[in-house]
Amino acid sequence: MENIPVHFLPRLVADLPDLQIFRFKNTPEMPGSLPIMQLPVTPLPTDLPHRHTYCEILFFEAGSGFHEIDFHTHPIHTPGIHFIAPGKVHLLTPTEECVGYIITFPQDYAAFYGQGKDMDPLKPNRWNNEWSAPVLNLSEASHAYFRNLLENMLSDYLQGGEEKNSVLAAYLHIFLGKCRLLLAGGSETTAPGPSNDIAGRFQELVEKHYKEMHSVQQYADLLSVTADYLGKTIRKSLNVTASDYILERLLLEAKRLIVFTNLTSKEIAYQLHIEDPSYFSRMFKRKTGLSPNEYRHSMRKSAKN
Repeated sequence: MENIPVHFLPRLVADLPDLQIFRFKNTPEMPGSLPIMQLPVTPLPTDLPHRHTYCEILFFEAGSGFHEIDFHTHPIHTPGIHFIAPGKVHLLTPTEECVGYIITFPQDYAAFYGQGKDMDPLKPNRWNNEWSAPVLNLSEASHAYFRNLLENMLSDYLQGGEEKNSVLAAYLHIFLGKCRLLLAGGSETTAPGPSNDIAGRFQELVEKHYKEMHSVQQYADLLSVTADYLGKTIRKSLNVTASDYILERLLLEAKRLIVFTNLTSKEIAYQLHIEDPSYFSRMFKRKTGLSPNEYRHSMRKSAKN
């Protein structure tokens, strides 16, 4: 495989962002379940590791198995909710047929339809950092809350109409807001201060430019601050140096390409805009303890076992 499969969802109405809801493949119809069988299964292949250009929420009501997300294996406990940010490589491996819903939408969906605004839970850094733990296991009470919310959301989704997306965006904002409350332990986090705002913007910029921009100075220039100020802010807010944050993001993409493609170390280095392939190999081994080829062999061998 020369590249990791990337899934795109078509925009259904002109060029407007659209939310779509699917059911899991091989979903058995269960008494008392929401109108699952009225929904299509996802039209995209999911039997290989892949990533999306859009956000995805998996709502599990029943079933079991494992969900691999960027080299972390998460058991599927039901009821539960899994969050997949754009760009993350994942693979769902059920051991028992899953019942539930797959909600997909572009990052700008809620804000486009007038929801979210300054505290939009769909901001890229919120998906990738505030929800860095991508799994939310639900209590009986929380399951009932989300089930009731989804029942109404699905009814409006299937009914359609001119105002469908505005209504669905409102449901989505409530859904994600409740998830944030539960992930925060039941209380809202305080609004970010100026330093955290710089850190959030830095994280968004790294996510967007990590392949071609590798120096702290480049990001400081985009943020109109000095490299020294940015470095101190990132260390205080994220407990890591700015240069290490950039490097770790670069390494994550390198690991994805090493494990999930057959690209050579030289080709991967060039994809990451590292002109010297030998430097890339040395850097990778210094950070992981293994050469790129050793890492590929080790990860693929463990996957088979």
